[in-house]
Formats: sequence, C-alpha cells, structure tokens
Amino acid sequence: MNSIKIVATGRYLPKNEVKSEDIENQNNLEKEYIKKRTGIDTRYYSTNEDLEDLAIGCIKDLLNKNKNIDLNDTDMIITASTTYDDMMPSLSFKIQEYFNIEKCMCLDVLAGCSGYINALDIAQKYIATLTVKNALVIGVDILSKNKYDDIKTKILFGDGAGCIYLEATNEKKEYVSNIKSFKDSNNILTCNMEHELFMNGKEVYKFATSKTVENINEIIEKSKEKIEDIKFVIPHQSNIKILEKICKKTGANMYTNIKRYGNTFCASIPIALDELFEMNALNENDKIILLGYGGGLNLGSILMEV
Repeated sequence: MNSIKIVATGRYLPKNEVKSEDIENQNNLEKEYIKKRTGIDTRYYSTNEDLEDLAIGCIKDLLNKNKNIDLNDTDMIITASTTYDDMMPSLSFKIQEYFNIEKCMCLDVLAGCSGYINALDIAQKYIATLTVKNALVIGVDILSKNKYDDIKTKILFGDGAGCIYLEATNEKKEYVSNIKSFKDSNNILTCNMEHELFMNGKEVYKFATSKTVENINEIIEKSKEKIEDIKFVIPHQSNIKILEKICKKTGANMYTNIKRYGNTFCASIPIALDELFEMNALNENDKIILLGYGGGLNLGSILMEV
C-alpha cells in the first residue's frame, strides 16, 4: 500500500472583511461580547462570489505557490462543503471543467463540519490502494448566506476555502484515521435545503469538549504515539472556548486561527494547514492530528506524518 504526502496547499478568503465590533454595533450587542464568547475578531463574507469562485480561488493560490504542479495530471478531485449550490453538476465537476482537466474522478462529500476529514480520508484510501496517484481535496463554505434565528449562532461564522494536493509516495509515512457518527444527536446542529441553520449551542459544546477528547485519546492509543510527539493538533475552528477546553484536557499543542477567520466549517482545517506550511512551521516527518467535528453529529481525526 502507498503512503500519502502533502505536496501543496492553498487558501482563499473573500475580500469583504467583517469586524466583530461592526456586528456588535448593528445588533446592539455589548462591546467585546463576540470576542469574549467566541475569540473572533474578524471574518470574511462573500458578496458577489459563489462556492465555485471560492474553491477556484484557493486552487489558484495553491498553483501560484507551487509552479511544478500540473492539474492536468490530477486523478481525483474531492470537495467537502455544507453549502452546496447545485446537486448536478456538482462542485467537483465544475472545478474539473474550469481547469480543463481532461480525465479525473470527481466526488463531493456532505458530512457537516467534519466533512474535510471524511474527504481527506477517502482520498487517502484511493491512493493507498493504488487506485489513483494523487488527489486535490478542497474544503469550502459560504456560511454568510445561511439564515439564522439566533444572533449568538450567526456571529460564529465566516466564508472561505482551503485545499491540499496529495500524492502517493514510496516513503513510509504514518497515517491513522478515527471517524465516527453518533445516531442520537442529529437534531443538535441542523441545516435544511433553504439554508436555515439551527444550533443548540449548549449541546454542541458538551459534545465538542467530550467526544473529541475521547477521539484524540483513541487515535493516540491506536497509533502508539504520545501527544507530546504531535507537532500540532489542527482542529475545526469552532469556538475558542471549545478549543481551549480540548487543549486543556488533552495537553495538545493546538493551532488556532479562529480570531482572524471565524468558523468556516469545512474550510477551517485546510486554511489552517496552509497557514502552517506558509509560515514554515511544519517540517518533513512532523506528525500532526487533524480534528473535525460538527453537524450530523460527525466526528473524525487523522494522525498523519507530513
């Protein structure tokens, strides 16, 4: 079986920056309310760009930073989102058409906020079984278009896109995944086809600060690694209070960027990964844990060697 290697990353944020203080002023919220509750200073809202535009933007960023990648050689495109615009043609097909990729496998994943973990794990399985040699995995969401009945929910979200390009490698690189869904929690975080989003904040908090910790402990045990040997845990950027609680319970070295981007659902993990590579904070053979959790409720982690 082949190992996988991350060879390139990219990200894209819409141009419209929205500051928390502006939202507070518009909704008569106490000053610093949003920062205290969520840790968010700014987020980005799409104005005249759709999901395809954001996805294409992050791929262009990847290509600009990695001139040696030829998308015509791409074997597989997988997207993860919760805000798909169309059923057919799907987003992955639109990306294939835009970049004029003659032949590749196209697949779209809908698995809530942890969709990117599912998409990446699918790509790994195809590469590991020699079905494909490489894969482009994109996470993208436009959450500003959702309808919210609670301002305390709306203040969390932003729009964005991130992607990674994976290739098969003969190097032996560690890869372990731990993905689960929970059948009794499907009414805690929901969104219908009219983009009406509902979140039971207290229940999501309980789930996200307990089940995630169990999941991380399981993957550490499964891999026979130690948490102190993990360079970064890179989580879905949900809420700073949730992230701080997970960090405290696990002792993980966690990377967060929610302050700058808000909660971007499926885009949050690849955006964070791209930042870390851009800062040269990740080196060859470093071990990381990617952690996704949310709507479903779904939960998944991947421990991998970069």
